[in-house]
Amino acid sequence: MQRWLPALVALALAGCAVNPKVEYAEMPRTYAHGIGGATFLIGGNFNPFSQPDGNSLILYGPEGAFVIDTGRHADHVIAVKQGLSGIGMTPVAIVNTHWHLDHVSGNPALKAAFPGIKVYGTSAIDGALAGFLARTADAYRKAIAEGNIPVGARADIEGDLATIARGAELRPDVIVDESRDMTIAGRPLSLRIAHNAVTERDLWIYDAAEKRAIVGDLVTVPVPFLDTACPDGWLKALGDVAASGARQVVPGHGPVMGIAEFGRWKRAFTDFIACAQGQGALEACSGGWLKDAARWIGPDPSRAEAMAIYYAEQIRSGKLDGYCTA
Repeated sequence: MQRWLPALVALALAGCAVNPKVEYAEMPRTYAHGIGGATFLIGGNFNPFSQPDGNSLILYGPEGAFVIDTGRHADHVIAVKQGLSGIGMTPVAIVNTHWHLDHVSGNPALKAAFPGIKVYGTSAIDGALAGFLARTADAYRKAIAEGNIPVGARADIEGDLATIARGAELRPDVIVDESRDMTIAGRPLSLRIAHNAVTERDLWIYDAAEKRAIVGDLVTVPVPFLDTACPDGWLKALGDVAASGARQVVPGHGPVMGIAEFGRWKRAFTDFIACAQGQGALEACSGGWLKDAARWIGPDPSRAEAMAIYYAEQIRSGKLDGYCTA
């Protein structure tokens, strides 16, 4: 399978396993709405040859409002700003579920627009800036110098380079490296830490009042984004979400799921990992994912198929093993 910029793919969950000779259907931003419990979802999107935006949420509390994840592209950040500006409440915080650029790149713009906002997140971004993101920036610059970039991808690459260069501005003001209960903007929440899952430390939020789990990239569509993941740690984290008492799960990418839908996604993920860790054909792992997760993939499975094969190979080859010991 032809791939462009494997190191780029490994970064930011973008044209993961994109073949520049194939036309892929666009996955539009089709969900941006209130989801109950004084919570508004601004859905991300994932277009061909483009880096994605993760989902963002705005939560309202008696003492203001706060954002969970801030996306990557300017239009997504503008939507978040508009949501905050239109509610008549002072934005007080950003909570980042993890350090991937499609979840944290909007931090500086929101902090500039709303002085006084504090960012809550894990310290895992420090290791990412020194290692993974630094290596990716080098790969980007090399690709630009060699002209090895698909049509339409350069703007995103340059945007990510600019974000990485401002990496210090992405760091949290309040570090949350272990699970703890907190009140943010007057809303009591349980911040849960998953170790060695999607990243070295992922932060997911359980809102007991709404029986809602906001899980970042512990759930993603059209495939699980395993670029910086430990599959076994991810499986454990999904078990913790399932045991949390949540009746609703908000993914990092994709529409809100009821707990039964989450259970189906979790089973599909479990089977995909087991297949990739086995001895069968990688195409069988991809085919199994396409079948089990068909409801989230849409009418054009070509990109999901290529991505699933790529991630299955990453698992089979042991290339992800280092993320299990960080």
